Amino acid sequence: MKRSLCLLALLAFGSGCSDSDPIIGSDGEEGASDDDGEGAGGDTSGSGAGDQGAGGAGPEVCPEATGVYPVEPAGSNLLFLLDRSGSMHLRVGATDTRWTLTSAGLANILVSMPDSTVAGLAMFPSGDQPVTCCEVTSGNFIDCNCATGELPDTTNRCDASTYQSLAVGMDTLDSAHEQQIISSVSASDTEFYWGTPLAPALSGTLDAALSMSMPGVTSVVLLTDGLPTSCDTTSDPSANDIQRALDVAASAAASGVRTYVVGIDGEAASSDPATDLAINLSQLAAAGGTALYAGCESLNECAYLVNVDNFEDALASALESIALEAASCTFELPTPNGTPDYDAVNITVTNDDGTQAIPRDTSHANGWDYFQGKDKVQLYGEACELLKSDATAKVEVVVGCQTLEN
Repeated sequence: MKRSLCLLALLAFGSGCSDSDPIIGSDGEEGASDDDGEGAGGDTSGSGAGDQGAGGAGPEVCPEATGVYPVEPAGSNLLFLLDRSGSMHLRVGATDTRWTLTSAGLANILVSMPDSTVAGLAMFPSGDQPVTCCEVTSGNFIDCNCATGELPDTTNRCDASTYQSLAVGMDTLDSAHEQQIISSVSASDTEFYWGTPLAPALSGTLDAALSMSMPGVTSVVLLTDGLPTSCDTTSDPSANDIQRALDVAASAAASGVRTYVVGIDGEAASSDPATDLAINLSQLAAAGGTALYAGCESLNECAYLVNVDNFEDALASALESIALEAASCTFELPTPNGTPDYDAVNITVTNDDGTQAIPRDTSHANGWDYFQGKDKVQLYGEACELLKSDATAKVEVVVGCQTLEN
């Protein structure tokens, strides 16, 4: 508690702590700054604030550091939004379907995530009963022979408020909660739901996530094989426009809830960019604040894409990467009182190869930046990959010198 309060003061005022609240350097030694300008944690023989080489974190990054403090990953809240439209029953290979492989991959990642992870489930379409007048043909196409009135209207399926009630509420992932999510998914194994109401489903699910105000970082993980359909009406002819989904994803990201996107059979291209799944889902991931890398928009590679050639491996890799990034690459910082000096904070990562100063990068290509509200920091690019590949890596905040920037 004292360490958190001390960091709070350092972030707010850029000053040291009293003798009763010693500054702890990265080597574990007590060492508050003295009149000679020695930084927390010992020797100041490093080459200065601009040096990003290995060495004692405080001295190398900031010889005049007023404190060097380890930080812990923020809590991870993952709300899975699963597409259960009829096309998810198209076959992948001889016997498996998009649905069976996706639901199995989701079950596997749930079991492998830490028990401290908070997770929940939403599915779409919702609000309608499954239909019985459509089937997957022997040629692996959707064939519908529906009489008038057999297909549901848009009243429930295309209303965002329908999706504010989750299929499985958010809770920590003990074995009982894992099984509750898995069972809820498997209940739709043989059901055929009409349409892909993507924008209202995403809107309602994001609203539900935002309304909970959960501690930590909250993300919606969208798994879908299609573009918006089946919500257009005479009074609302543009209801299937992807821009509606982009707008709600961007708005939620600005409020602190991100949207990860996994495209099921997402490399099925179209000659029309407006109906190309890869292009549209890439745009959605970028709008949701989870673009895979800086500049991915130009190649339409911002979303995780799963295709028939490597379905199981690609899906497992995508879900693992999302879970690791959400759990490993965002770190809590105390919320300061007063006016903080956000320009005097640096971030370091230490592993067996030494300590690296990570520059701030507001483009989110390779470095760190403040998360919404500036009570957390997010690592991007190689820095995040380092943390995901090395569970022993340590992140520290070094306070008191000008922030290094790309």
